[in-house]
Amino acid sequence: MKFPHALISILGLFVALSAGSTHAEDHEEHGAHEHGAATLSLAAGTQGLEIMLESPAANIVGFEHAASTDEDKKKLADAKATLEDGAALFSINPEADCTLKSAEVISALLGNADAVKADNHDHKDGATHNDMDVTWRFICAKPTELTAVTTKLFAAFPDGFQKLKAEWVTDKGASAQELDKDATLKLN
Repeated sequence: MKFPHALISILGLFVALSAGSTHAEDHEEHGAHEHGAATLSLAAGTQGLEIMLESPAANIVGFEHAASTDEDKKKLADAKATLEDGAALFSINPEADCTLKSAEVISALLGNADAVKADNHDHKDGATHNDMDVTWRFICAKPTELTAVTTKLFAAFPDGFQKLKAEWVTDKGASAQELDKDATLKLN
C-alpha cells in the first residue's frame, strides 16, 4: 500500500514527538517493552489503512521464553492465528468499505526476528525480551469515508493488555489516545 510522503512524514514526526518526552525511560527499559502495555499506530492513506501493533509477547501469549512445551507451542500458534485475523480484531466504519489485504506477525518466538537481551530486574539474568510486532493492511474502496476504527484487542487477549497507546495520522491530522479497554478511535 502506498501512502503519500507527507502522511508518512507526519506520522514520523508525531511518533518522534510523542517518544521524545519518554526518551529517558525508553533508554532504561528497552522502548515499549512494558508488560501489559503496547503501542498501536494507525496510518490512513489514499488506498486504505495500515495498523501496527508493538507489544511484549507476554501480553499476547503469556510468556516470552522459547515455546518448548506442547501447551506453549499451541498458545503461540493460536495467538498467531488470532493476530492474522485483523478483520476480527478491528472494526472499521462500514462506509469506508475496507477489507483486510495482509497481516504480518513478527517475533523471535516465531523465528522471524531477533530476541533482545533483558536489561532490567523484571527478568532473570540472561533472559530475553520477546516482542510481537504485527502489521495489518486494509484496502478501502472509499478511503475518504474512513472515520473510525474500533479495537478488539482487549477482548481477544483478556489476560494480556492493560493499556494500549493508540496513535494515528490521516490527511486531516494526527492524534493519540490511551486505552484501557476496547474502544472506537475517531480518526478525524
